[in-house]
Amino acid sequence: MKRIERYVAAQLLRPILGVFSVVLLVMLAYYFSSYLADAVIERLSIGAVVTLATLKLGLFFDVLIPAAIFLGTITGLGRLQSGYEMTAIAASGVGRAKIVRAVLAIALLGVLLVAAITHVFRPWAYETLYRMEGELVARIDLSRVEPGRFEIGDEEWMIFAEARDGSVLSDVLVHQRTPTYRNLLRAEQLAQRDRADGSIALEFSGDVRSYRLQQGGDADLVGRSERLVVQFDPPEPVEPSRKRRELGLTELMAGGGALEWGELQWRTLMPLSVIVLAGLALAVARINPRHGQTSRVILATVLVTLYFAAVGTLANRVDAATMPIWPGLFWAPLVTLVFVGLRLWHNWRGPGAPL
Repeated sequence: MKRIERYVAAQLLRPILGVFSVVLLVMLAYYFSSYLADAVIERLSIGAVVTLATLKLGLFFDVLIPAAIFLGTITGLGRLQSGYEMTAIAASGVGRAKIVRAVLAIALLGVLLVAAITHVFRPWAYETLYRMEGELVARIDLSRVEPGRFEIGDEEWMIFAEARDGSVLSDVLVHQRTPTYRNLLRAEQLAQRDRADGSIALEFSGDVRSYRLQQGGDADLVGRSERLVVQFDPPEPVEPSRKRRELGLTELMAGGGALEWGELQWRTLMPLSVIVLAGLALAVARINPRHGQTSRVILATVLVTLYFAAVGTLANRVDAATMPIWPGLFWAPLVTLVFVGLRLWHNWRGPGAPL
């Protein structure tokens, strides 16, 4: 009996890992491409691109793992049915309980993985991600400027320097482009000062000239001095709706607000979703071997999409405090479990009913 359970589990794991791998590669390519644009203009190193893409991908695992288990289980059970292996297993005296135990064994492993991701990896990953994104949007970093090359500080600033002496740039040209005007600054030296409040100051010194660039390309001298300081405000703090994602379990429970409870429900719901979707897979896995399982896979894709779309909609409403915190996000698994119970009762009526 144990051998049959292991065989069924192995037949289910193959399509589960297949679905997981395909979606993983697609998402990895997407996140890499989204960050490579910054790497091209030298705002990000390749190492930073890899780190950011990996973090983003890891944060998707709490949805990807339940979905892969659901789709893979339906595909695996469908193959066993289409090959009449389910009939052979039933003829050998093995009841459906063995099949259910094989599915639940895989689901239990998924629960543990998703729980570790949501409660341990998720807050750490968001904390790291927000810190790196904050560094990415820093307007200016003169340490990146290489003499003889243009360096793009951000969407507004472009810097060129003939030479460098430590942290000080010499014979600099700085182009500033805003939605309403363009400026050009020339100076003998340029230094950056990072202040305790997170703000940045660019200090131009030595025959500082400021030009206003006209539409036709001409430059009008609008100012000249020996020293000019350009001040940048500190970066905006992380919004509360994002900040809560990096909080630990104790901090979320102590917060008591809609945002904190919404995040706490998400972290609880995602591991629970593995069990819910495994049960849903058992409920809709039955196929007619003569017709194949293409229609069943399409239905499964629609169902898992609707499930996570419903969870996302409920999460938005809980965050916005437009619906009660309880049951909140748990409406999705509660409704799904009612459907699963009714469906399984209909499918399994009678001791001889097939899976």
